[in-house]
Amino acid sequence: MLCGVVSVRPDRPDWVETLREERLFLGSVMGSLEGWLGVRSLRTLELRVERQSQNAQRLVDWLVGEVAAAGEGRESAVGELVDRVMHASQQKEAKEEGSWLRKQMPNGYGPVFALFMKDENKARGLPSKLHLFHHATSLGGIESLIEWRAMSDKTCDKRLLRVSVGVEGWEDLKEDLVQGFKALKAEN
Repeated sequence: MLCGVVSVRPDRPDWVETLREERLFLGSVMGSLEGWLGVRSLRTLELRVERQSQNAQRLVDWLVGEVAAAGEGRESAVGELVDRVMHASQQKEAKEEGSWLRKQMPNGYGPVFALFMKDENKARGLPSKLHLFHHATSLGGIESLIEWRAMSDKTCDKRLLRVSVGVEGWEDLKEDLVQGFKALKAEN
């Protein structure tokens, strides 16, 4: 749901009349149910975003660790299939005390991150191997989503997966990813 407020400067009364006419002909007034759902949703927004950011950070840290371990020779289905993980927390500035990034995001780096797989076919296949993650383009819901980006954007890297982490237990999400990576690896 998208909603907002239109504000105009008091010294521009012509805008007010134009907006009033557009509203008369186009509608653009949120329904009562939608307004109530928006208010109800806002009451838990902070809690949901904090939980989603924490879950994402744990998953990103785990994935980055698995990729690094595979680079050191340790066996890991994740490390064998994932080329790199991109998340705001992995930027150099995120690790610097007082950096612009840490000032901008003091309570976490958000629930969305990207995975680049080593193989395009594995990237295409991973979403279908997962049980808790839904294969969807939408971001921002309370459920965890994964999207093979090339499905809707033919210009992007075919190895790119975009992940939006929900409010589920991060351990459950991790286990879902583990079983998905193992299933992909078993297809060889």
